[in-house]
Amino acid sequence: MHERVEEPEALSAPGPAPTSGVGVIVPFDFALDRELWRWVPEDAALHVTRTPFVPSPVTAEMARAISDPEPVRRATRDVLEPEPGVVAYACTSGSFVDGAAGEIALTGVITDAGAPLALTTAGALVEALKALGAGRVAVVTPYVDDLTSLLEQFLAAHGVETVGSVGLGLLGQIWRVSYDEVVRAVRAADRPEAEAVFISCTNLSTYDVIAPLERLLGKPVITANQVTMWAALRAVGHRAVGPGQSLIQGRQGAVSHLRVVPDQPTPRDEPEHGGGGPGGGPQVLHKVRVRLPDESGALARLTEAVAQADGNILGLAVHGQDSRSVVDEMFVGSAGSAEELAEAIRRGLGTEDPGAVLVTPADPHDLVDAPTRALDLAVQAVSGGDATALARGLGALVHADAVRYQPTEPPRHPHVLAAAVPQGGWLVAMRDWAPFTVTEQARAEAFLRAADVEPVRPRWDILTLSGAELVAEHATGDEIGPVEDLLCACLAGLEPSGERATWTDRELRALLITPRGPALLVRDEAGVVVALGAVVEDELVLLVHPHYRGMRLARWLRKRLTARALA
Repeated sequence: MHERVEEPEALSAPGPAPTSGVGVIVPFDFALDRELWRWVPEDAALHVTRTPFVPSPVTAEMARAISDPEPVRRATRDVLEPEPGVVAYACTSGSFVDGAAGEIALTGVITDAGAPLALTTAGALVEALKALGAGRVAVVTPYVDDLTSLLEQFLAAHGVETVGSVGLGLLGQIWRVSYDEVVRAVRAADRPEAEAVFISCTNLSTYDVIAPLERLLGKPVITANQVTMWAALRAVGHRAVGPGQSLIQGRQGAVSHLRVVPDQPTPRDEPEHGGGGPGGGPQVLHKVRVRLPDESGALARLTEAVAQADGNILGLAVHGQDSRSVVDEMFVGSAGSAEELAEAIRRGLGTEDPGAVLVTPADPHDLVDAPTRALDLAVQAVSGGDATALARGLGALVHADAVRYQPTEPPRHPHVLAAAVPQGGWLVAMRDWAPFTVTEQARAEAFLRAADVEPVRPRWDILTLSGAELVAEHATGDEIGPVEDLLCACLAGLEPSGERATWTDRELRALLITPRGPALLVRDEAGVVVALGAVVEDELVLLVHPHYRGMRLARWLRKRLTARALA
């Protein structure tokens, strides 16, 4: 007799509900799949495919190659199997490079290949600007100037005027651009007459800075990936997910909370209509530090005091101070001056201590969250490769007035922060406007530990046609002897006198470490350098030991160095 076993509830469930699919065609170098998904609600799905590889830097020629009808047609057919309700071509430059007519033709290629609906990033941009009622825009791109100019021409063809623009001039690896760089570029491109800001390129990460930038600028900020997902999801009956983003939440016009200080602010004795606070002028970004007792309700009193001062809190961090108090650091938008804001907060907190509330000017890149900012600075310090870069990064992290290196630890002082350098000695940060906190001390020590991590050197294993196993690595500059031996082997028999040629150490080091990057060295199983590739004054230099010629090492080195030059 068999006992009946109850089936688990999950086995008898109807299964997952069908989802609305969005097909997405992206360029071969697209690296931000994860960002696209952040706009997608739970009951929708993305089906992503890529165009074929094109050995070209990011120029108008590359944009035309990745939007050529044949690869786009093949990519469309590849993504149709999951039956998406719409296919989106997610590349800004590829969809605007041939103007308004080219964008229309591109959607025609996609629908002719079988897509039920088709759209492009450039077309979605035009629709987004219409939805926001924006006819004048500031533009930020990662492109070279001629590609940025083509974007401006595309917008003009749709009746949109570009009133300010910044191009980063990049030819590749655009996905590596940090939030900090994006914020700086937006701030430089924005103009008072711009009704919106557009950040171009689907390979440029922007999701986390859109809402803070809108609060900062007081106007909509739209981006390539955002408009693409907004339009594609809307086409299949869904609403994108984007907290605080004007386009996603359906707010039209300016979202005025905080505006950048104009180059020539209106004098305080000249009233300005439509001002944002008691001062009657544009709002300014302040950094506010307040020392509070570590007790329940202290933060509530502080936020109420800021509200009474007509301040808008855009960011907040709590710093440990001692066992009885903390330091709250806020970024506040206010129409008043720093002195007026500080006095209003002191009144709200009921304190007359001038040191309890400190207000200083702030920079928009401070709105980037602290962990991201610290990681960016650590990477920059490692890339800089010297003590100056390390000191500069530490100074930016803790907002110091000055940073110096010294061999011994300085005496303790509230306005002095000292952190031990792993290689020896101390970096000493100083500032007059506020004492350092224990939180900043911990951040400084962690920053120096992170910056001390040894970078991983790329390494390639090579198997030659004869079966020999070789290893390729970047040069460090210390391989002067082995490279001299390789040069002599390559030139053997060429000297009529039979004498061995000689080079200075400086000449050999210039071959190993060039302005275009370190040379590539190939070693055999015994560690002997048997081949070298380098770019010297825009000329490709290839050396292969006579015993290893005919094994395609020169071809391999040429391919690697060319790829690095395009990256």
